[in-house]
Amino acid sequence: KSPNRAIELLKEAFDCFHQDPFFAQQLARLLYTYEKFEEARHWAETAARQLPNNSYILDTKGQVYRKWFQAKCKAIENDNIPKTAENTANAVEIALKALECFQECERAADAEMEDVNSSGFFSEVEIGCSLLKLISSLQVFADRTNGHSECMKYLLTDYIPEELESSWEPFHGRLKKIHKTMQDALEWISEDLSYFQTDIGDEEEIPESQEEKISHPLMWLAKKSSEYGKYFSEADSAAFLKQGQSVSTNLTPFQKRMIIYHLGGGNIISILSKLADQKDGVRRLESILTLYPSNPLKAKFTQRDIVNYIAAHISLNCLSPQTKNVDSLLNLQTLCRQLPSDKKKCLPSALFLLILLFWPEDHDTEQEKESKYETVQSAVEHLEKDYWTKMKDIPQRRRRIYTHFFLGNGIGLDKYVHKRKFDKITKGFSVSEKRLKWFSGEAWKMTEIATMLKRVSGWTEDRVVYLEGPQKKKFNIRPLFVPSVPHSNENITFYLGFTFRGPVACNILVKK
Repeated sequence: KSPNRAIELLKEAFDCFHQDPFFAQQLARLLYTYEKFEEARHWAETAARQLPNNSYILDTKGQVYRKWFQAKCKAIENDNIPKTAENTANAVEIALKALECFQECERAADAEMEDVNSSGFFSEVEIGCSLLKLISSLQVFADRTNGHSECMKYLLTDYIPEELESSWEPFHGRLKKIHKTMQDALEWISEDLSYFQTDIGDEEEIPESQEEKISHPLMWLAKKSSEYGKYFSEADSAAFLKQGQSVSTNLTPFQKRMIIYHLGGGNIISILSKLADQKDGVRRLESILTLYPSNPLKAKFTQRDIVNYIAAHISLNCLSPQTKNVDSLLNLQTLCRQLPSDKKKCLPSALFLLILLFWPEDHDTEQEKESKYETVQSAVEHLEKDYWTKMKDIPQRRRRIYTHFFLGNGIGLDKYVHKRKFDKITKGFSVSEKRLKWFSGEAWKMTEIATMLKRVSGWTEDRVVYLEGPQKKKFNIRPLFVPSVPHSNENITFYLGFTFRGPVACNILVKK
């Protein structure tokens, strides 16, 4: 009710408590809430000078500039100020300063071993999208029939329109990197969500210690990935969605990649989120796949292209098993040969897909099974290393690994059962009831779930679970719920789940 009094109290506290930087941080937060941006910047910088490697303080500094930029954009809109290079230069400068702060926040967060602060990545994407919106609405671009292609030419090449040359002279180099830095931030978020999501019920919020809480990170990622793709493909996307494949033959690989982003196929998590949308998911995934080369085995794919292409096929098959647009398991396995032979160079998402695609089938010969187990075990070994890098020194209870798929009774691509498939079965239960059913093991006994999944055999040795099958090297499978492992050495059966740490054993039962 009385911000001035609160501001004075925090200033007094700052002096009384030996110029504690956290009081300076709180002052900055309070001041930007009341749009006192100059003063907020002073206090954010005061805090950052004392704790230059604290990611949360660097995030606050970024938020000052972010809110300031939002206020500048609002003023331009409300006052009907012509969107010229001169009139927007100050807003662009503030946005770039915010991006710089959030990138500093990301680097600091990466070095913090006992915490994960993802706010810098989320905020970088948010302000990047807002900045792209402002740039694309400039008169120099908006008033031309080929405005979008002119805007892309400016952002993606050395070209600088005459109208922007002097007023934006300090910004050109940084603005031309924005498509790459935003893509990197989106990829980081996708990878983080690949490991850790909520297991049941509503999606979790990004922790409260961050200033800008993201309530539904999966939905946020799908939306922002699409928005990012839209800004870099607007005219091309519109033509493609209207005329389809006839247009796609004239598009460059970059244009196709941006349309794929716009359609929701830019990263593995955005693709897998389509599994929650039975109606629109099939149409979008089919459209995404038409943008890839007709013969992918001869195409020069990047590693991310391979991951997204395979994930789109698996997702489409989960949603529409009868579709003719899905490639065969054998072709997808062959495509994996384009991945680096040195598994240390493979992305975690690529290693995850190797485990899925090369999981042996009952009709394989013993030699084929052994060869596939070698591929799978090598991928698991490297995924485990990536997992511990990601976990840092954080207790596992704070970051629970997410199970994406389960091994089903089908063959080929039909053997992958995505966790979303269970949502329909447990739909009538509250979040707490669902949680109880999974942890008690009751959910696994539900007929609809039991008929979908395949039980595999194994044994326990000193409370370690092993899979029956591999001959050369024992295959240790982590239990999803440790107390379910019998204390004595037993022959067991269990369901197999697939996580970004490798396979997990679920619903372990002792063989009678």
